[in-house]
Formats: sequence, C-alpha cells, structure tokens
Amino acid sequence: MLVWQKEGSRPVCRVAIAGDFLPASGLQLPPNCTWHDVASGFRRYFAKVDVGILNLECCVDAGDAEERPKMGLGDSFSAEAEVLDFPVTLGAKIVGLANNHIYDFGEEGARRTQQALLGRDLVPLGISRSLSEPPQTYLYEAPSGQRIGVWAAARHLTDLATRKKPGIEPATRRRAQEAITELRKQKADLTIAFLHAGLERTNRPDPDDVTLMDDLAKMSFDVVTACHSHRISGYKSIAHADGSLSFCFYGLGSISSGVIYSALEREGLVVIVGLNDAGELVRVAAHPVHLEDSGWGRIPLLGDANAALTRFAQMSEEISSGIYKKHFYSDLKGDFFRKYYRDIQAAVQNGGMRGLATKLGRIRMRHLNRVLQGGIT
Repeated sequence: MLVWQKEGSRPVCRVAIAGDFLPASGLQLPPNCTWHDVASGFRRYFAKVDVGILNLECCVDAGDAEERPKMGLGDSFSAEAEVLDFPVTLGAKIVGLANNHIYDFGEEGARRTQQALLGRDLVPLGISRSLSEPPQTYLYEAPSGQRIGVWAAARHLTDLATRKKPGIEPATRRRAQEAITELRKQKADLTIAFLHAGLERTNRPDPDDVTLMDDLAKMSFDVVTACHSHRISGYKSIAHADGSLSFCFYGLGSISSGVIYSALEREGLVVIVGLNDAGELVRVAAHPVHLEDSGWGRIPLLGDANAALTRFAQMSEEISSGIYKKHFYSDLKGDFFRKYYRDIQAAVQNGGMRGLATKLGRIRMRHLNRVLQGGIT
C-alpha cells in the first residue's frame, strides 16, 4: 500500500522497518526448513532494501544465565543463536532490544544477546546505557551515500535506565531531543525513532503514546514507529514549516511470533521508506504480513492482505479524527480489571507477599485513572 510519494521523485535507497520478531515459545521451524528458508519468503519485500530494522522480542543464546522470576503473568523467552539467520537473511542490520523481554534472563542474558548479535554483524540498539550517558544511536551509510540514523527506546518498563544504572533506553522527550541532536551532528539524512510502545489486546494506540510519537515527529524525526501490542494500528503524517513530512506508524504488529492470543495478532506491517539521491524522503509504503497458525509470517494472499490493509486504513482514519480514543478506552476498560486480577494472583503464587507488593507498585495508575474516568481528559 502506497502511503505517500513525492511527485516526480524516484527512490534510490530503501529502508525496511518491521515489528516484533519473537522466535521462541510456539515458533518452531517447519519440517526440512531453516531460519534462512522461512525468512526467504519475504524476498519480494526486502529484495531492493538497503537496510532493515526489527524488534527482537526475546533473549538469544542465554545459555545458563539464570531466568529472572516474573512477579505476575508472562513467560520468559530465549532462543538459540541460529534464529539470527532470520534477520540476517532479511537484511535487518539493526535490531531493537528496548523491550519487555530483553532482561528475562537478567543482565547476563542481555549481555549474551548483544554478543550474539554482534557476532553476526548485527547492531543491538536500545539498552546498556545510563541516563548520565548520551543516548545510543546508530548511523548507517548506504552504498549510494544516504545516511540513516536510528534511535531505539521504550515506554513504561521496569528496567529503564536511570542516571546511576544502565538499562533500557527510555522513550522520553528529553532523551529523544538528545538523540535527534546527535543524529543531526552526524548529518543523518533520514532519522528513525523505533519505539516499544502500546498496549496488548487493543488495535488502538495509547493516547499518551500518540502524543509522544507526534512530538517526536515534530522534533524532526522523519519516521516514528511503535511495536509491542502485536497488532497493527494506523499512521499519521505531520507537516513541517519547510513543507517536508514526517510519518508516525502507531503499531507494526509482528513479522513472526511464537505467542499469539488473538486472530488480530496474525497481522503485521513492514514499512518501507525510500530516499532519493539527495537523501530526501520521497516514498513511504506499508506492506502487510500474515502470521500462520504456527506463528510464521509470510507475504499474505490477496484476501488476508486486503483485510489487514483495510484495518490499517480504518485505524488511520480513527486516529486522524480522534475517535480512536473512545475505542481505546473501551478496549482497556473491558480487559483492565480482569487482567490485573489474574496478574496479582500470579504475583502471589510466584513471589508471595513480596510479589504482591512488587506487582501493586507496578500497576500503571495512568491506566487505572483512565478506566475510572472513562477516558475523559
């Protein structure tokens, strides 16, 4: 689906941005197939792409690193290093680690994951710096000379970095401003903010996340994306005073995942943006992904593609009009108390009174307030 194209311009450099890759739990290789084989099914999307980005939603090669106890619901995920054949085959040079599973096996698991990625010439992005250090960014120079800058960060997680302790890069306006300033110093032609944001069990983005993402676009990030909900959402373009545009994609879904709770989690998007010879953004497209019962993503058949793109267009219209907020609060209200009741039960079972105290301390009061207020601001 063509989202936007500058008239009379032709892209010579292309960047692909995908959502969650979770090669654990139920995601098993088909008979007589390799990770390279399953990634090759996306050849039509990635054939002309210079560099790709995706979110690795688990640890890799954690070995004997100790699993960190969960104070609530949720599994810990780890996979063998061979799964990295998947992003390598796609050409996904940049791998986001700023997510809620990178510390499933503690700091040791995160360290081994970074080592495994570096061993395959992949760039781990989004963890292991403190707030007393500059944000971690990465600049990729395409063969045709264009410079692509990326910053990866996350919202509302328990392992976010502090001034004294390294951790997950926090998606805040201050850190974003520091990151965009650094990328400008490096003369990046295209700047991307790759975020872990959103809520599970809703296709609509959290209004707070929308506000932040829009603000990042207004800071002059050219493309701002989010993944975590495992569902696709819509997009918005934001115009600047000089006539240029930035684009926000509020939910990319998954490209392959071993954990699927709903049929709506069988959809994903690969956003492909194109730059011209001068490094200007001239084309933006969204390509649908369909996840099989096994969790493997593929280029969908016509019916599945139309369904995903129709939902994408509908979500985009809702976001543009603002009505998405009403639907978001409705989704949240229907699931909030049931989810946290189950979560608290699991916390007590896993950690006793300490687990209960930890879980109660982590309940997102902003969500509770919205549920009680019916989303009225």
